[in-house]
Amino acid sequence: MDPLEFPPPFVVQHNVPLADFTHIRIGGPADYLSIIRDQNIFIEIYRFCRDRDLPFLILGDGTNVFFSEKGYRGLVAVIQFDQLNVVAKNAVVAEAGATLDQIRELCIEKGLTGFEFASGIPGTIGGAIYGNAGAYGSNVGEILTRAKILTLEGEIKFVDKSVFKFAYRHSDLKVNPAFILQAELQLAKGDPAAIKRQCDEIIRIRTHKLPPSETATAGSWFKNIKDEHGNATAAAKYLDAVGSKQTNVGDAAVHIKHANIFYNKGRATATDMLKLQEILQQRVYEKFGIRLEREVIYIQ
Repeated sequence: MDPLEFPPPFVVQHNVPLADFTHIRIGGPADYLSIIRDQNIFIEIYRFCRDRDLPFLILGDGTNVFFSEKGYRGLVAVIQFDQLNVVAKNAVVAEAGATLDQIRELCIEKGLTGFEFASGIPGTIGGAIYGNAGAYGSNVGEILTRAKILTLEGEIKFVDKSVFKFAYRHSDLKVNPAFILQAELQLAKGDPAAIKRQCDEIIRIRTHKLPPSETATAGSWFKNIKDEHGNATAAAKYLDAVGSKQTNVGDAAVHIKHANIFYNKGRATATDMLKLQEILQQRVYEKFGIRLEREVIYIQ
């Protein structure tokens, strides 16, 4: 079949390795890939693909995802539109491609508190909303007030946070897909120096306990375990107890600094990662009767 032709202003590449667009460096080729730095272009290219029944996938910073060796049969839109603004009542409006680092720096500059928990978490605000990213007892869902979305029907809507039905590492976007275009985050006025100190301390703690930033990893592989009261126990506790750090499948391995972080030593495939996952899930289940659930998103 001949490649689909994309008219201007769309800039589309063909047969692009998705490993180049994920932090863990795993994934086969996408039939089509477009790096999009303009929100309106994103809306137009989605509608173009929808009208032609071409499968469409949105990708942010690629921090919490890996692809199969087969890649993706359709178009992958890599989101890089990232405008940031502070509006009335200490709210930040961020386009979907804005990184959490960019938002943190803006909050320090403007003296806005409430976003410190996200310090050092990689990725974009669009991805953070999709997975309700969080740390230190806080999460993105708590500070989101509303969002601008593009529905699967191609309609633009402004929706309240309740639409996303946030839960631990979960939003309703995983069940009822739509595309985040822009988010509004409600923060509070604070002292810039104090905010910076707290952000720097969180980053210091993360740097100490996590692998170096250049490591090919997708972050914590499994979700932490929540009891019926919402109290969490780190999955790493159970993984450490079953020897996860000494386990690998080919180049898919567990990092020596953290029992719940898988990484790619160089040539790992999605199949290797899934096999390593299966081995450790089984060990934990046999020893503790607990079924670990993967947090990292797998696309095949």
